[in-house]
Amino acid sequence: MQFDTYTYALFLPLVFFIYWGLRRHLKWQNLFLLIASYVFYGWWDWKMLGLIVLTSVSTFGTALMMRGDRSRHDRSWTAANIVLNLGILAVFKYLNFMRDSFVHLLGLFGINPDWPTLHILLPVGISFYTFQAISYTIDVYRGEVKPTRDAVAFGVFIAFFPQLVAGPIERATNLLPQFLRKKEFDYDTAVIGMRQILWGLAKKVIVADSVGYYVDQLLYNPYYYAAPSMIWAGILFAVQIYADFSGYSDIAIGSARLLNIKLQPNFRYPFFSRNMKELWQRWHISLMTWFRHYVYFPLGGSRCSKWRTALNVMIVFALSGLWHGADWTFVIWGTVNGLLLLPFVFLPRKRLSEHATWRELPQCLLTFFLFAMVFIAFRANGITHLGEICDVIVNGSWRQRPVFGQPIFYIVPFFIIEWLGRKQEFPLKRLPFPTVVRWIIYWGLLAGISIASLDRNMQFIYFQF
Repeated sequence: MQFDTYTYALFLPLVFFIYWGLRRHLKWQNLFLLIASYVFYGWWDWKMLGLIVLTSVSTFGTALMMRGDRSRHDRSWTAANIVLNLGILAVFKYLNFMRDSFVHLLGLFGINPDWPTLHILLPVGISFYTFQAISYTIDVYRGEVKPTRDAVAFGVFIAFFPQLVAGPIERATNLLPQFLRKKEFDYDTAVIGMRQILWGLAKKVIVADSVGYYVDQLLYNPYYYAAPSMIWAGILFAVQIYADFSGYSDIAIGSARLLNIKLQPNFRYPFFSRNMKELWQRWHISLMTWFRHYVYFPLGGSRCSKWRTALNVMIVFALSGLWHGADWTFVIWGTVNGLLLLPFVFLPRKRLSEHATWRELPQCLLTFFLFAMVFIAFRANGITHLGEICDVIVNGSWRQRPVFGQPIFYIVPFFIIEWLGRKQEFPLKRLPFPTVVRWIIYWGLLAGISIASLDRNMQFIYFQF
């Protein structure tokens, strides 16, 4: 079930009213939420429900088997559950990638095995809920969270429908306790949630889908266009994936707010960052927080030598690239982003204000441009396609103007609104206008969403991860 469908528009109010109707009975409320989450996930393919149930049961049981003393016994159970979850992820997401890479390696030595390609359907959101389950196991082992004995509440923690498919990836310290205590309906929180859902839908349908149409056209056959058009395609894709993924996060966080459940923010206006380090502190925050706590810090973080810190950064970003997709283009994307961050390891740290100013816009534009150019590797359909795009940029004609098209009419107003609202969690959270003006804005956005959705229906990009 996708957020930008009429099905979800019926599903969410139904869940809302039944959920609050059960507010005096926490166990029944959680059980209903678990069933609703499984219905939401099973809407794509009910056969994949077995995997998320397996992940939930194994992780829940592993935590209960631990003694809480970091003994060899605890380490064995922790390692077993991590191997199980990563093994499931590897089979469904990386098996063909490993097979193709090994076949290619053998081909360099003149060996050409005829191994069949396995047609394995990638379960939606498997990378997200797998990482959430692993984080719980590690946190219990470290003693940062006590294992819960409430199986239903834990099942909801893993499968909570707003953030199940594409995050934010939540730690148990934040989300799980919210399912263990009674909640009261809060009108103001619900209103803010509705505004955030509206803004997320506007970003997804009006901006991301409209821009994505031109990205597909430009990158389908790179040799048909000149170098400026390929650069423009990279810029458009950066806008598309930001509006798409942050739009999903807004809808997820807003939906949870309707149930008085607080999810962590996933984006904080990353394109108004003044350097690459700041950008990665504002982009896909939940994933980078996960890698920081469970990979970067255990490797030594920044508490070691500069060169070891640099190696730790490169490992984190290479793994981040591989997490996003089973292709060498994602590894390249992650590695290049890691390289762009290395100067911040060796140079003195410069303290920045919380929000960029007008005078810092040139720095923001340069940072955005670097980010967009690297993101071309993220969008490329394999190494060959990436090579074609790079060849056009390096060796293609520079005389032809880029094909701007209609996206410019979506991008400019979108970034003006984001810039003006950058000091809030999202631009619609608090509008300094009279009630009549606010409602004109709301209905205008709804009309724009309805019109934009008539001729295109594109899936959220991060569903494939």
